[in-house]
Amino acid sequence: MSENGENVGERSQQRMCGSELTCPDAEPIEVRAHYLLCAVCVRGGCESPPCGKETLQPLLDAMWEYPYVALKLTADLEINRAHYFDVYEGRAENELPENFEQRAADHADRRKDLEVCRLLGIAPNTVLPAFWAYRILFERAATVDGICTSTMPGSADWPQCPHAGAGYFEKIAQASDLNPQEQVALGEPANVPGIWKMLGPRTRQQMDEVKATSAECIANADCLFIRPQHLLCILCTADKQEPLVEDNLVELRKRMEDNPDIPVTITEGCCMVCDPCNVYEPHQNICYPAHIKNQLRDLNILEKLDLAPGATLPARELYARIYERIGSLAEVCGWGDGTNTAPFWAPCGGWQGDHLERAREAGLISGGKADA
Repeated sequence: MSENGENVGERSQQRMCGSELTCPDAEPIEVRAHYLLCAVCVRGGCESPPCGKETLQPLLDAMWEYPYVALKLTADLEINRAHYFDVYEGRAENELPENFEQRAADHADRRKDLEVCRLLGIAPNTVLPAFWAYRILFERAATVDGICTSTMPGSADWPQCPHAGAGYFEKIAQASDLNPQEQVALGEPANVPGIWKMLGPRTRQQMDEVKATSAECIANADCLFIRPQHLLCILCTADKQEPLVEDNLVELRKRMEDNPDIPVTITEGCCMVCDPCNVYEPHQNICYPAHIKNQLRDLNILEKLDLAPGATLPARELYARIYERIGSLAEVCGWGDGTNTAPFWAPCGGWQGDHLERAREAGLISGGKADA
């Protein structure tokens, strides 16, 4: 069940839902980069962040409603374009930037903004989904030391945040995320500190209900809908016999093994695999961590298979084509050379494995050994 009480388990009954945050032409929310940290402190219990809770509340509400909301992370780079003669000698050859004195006096917070941008590996005014902003931030900043603290304690010119030593940020950022198995073991509530304290999580109850209904949908389907990337993920779980709590890979593989002639439509984006996943947003059909990189992987695989999105083939023919045209997982899941240019372009964790070679040798789903 969704937060609104509707059944979102069966793919054919799902409807894309929208709001001002999720519509295709939604403008990104502009956020001073260091406010990302202030928002964490509020979630950690801080009642009086220097910028004011009222400043942060719209951001907190938006991320809770839609974890993939676009954030434009800002820092004031333009203030230092003013020439020093115009600033300090009154030359007046060039007009000073708007609100120059106020912006110039904000030097301590401008440093924080730029430091957060540096940690995230972005230029100021870059747009990032909230999910990625916080995943990267929590991986690279376990504390606010060096950002909200000052190397000059007591300095009037470089004051540190009065809450920097209170542990609000660390309580959230240093907590480990629960994996799906841990969620099942612990039950509800599962939204412990960590990234899911900042972003609205799916509940375990929702995911369990969707798991049952989506598995039933697969069992009764006359045609399967699978994204190219997941055609390879199915091979990486070939040794699993029991369904996985976090996806439908096993159910789909067994359905194709039982009926290798079942039609499979290759769909871009999330597919029948995804319904019960804890990082899947059913209303927007988005996988938070893989939405960016798997779009490229899908297209790379389709190019290798010489198929267009929406092509429909019997499962055995589709896998025969995979075994014939893709030599290893490294070619697509590892970008060919294993390069990791950014967290949202990271290779798949299993890209160096030999699951594809073993499936080819066994003729998994294709029904016969394919030529390497």
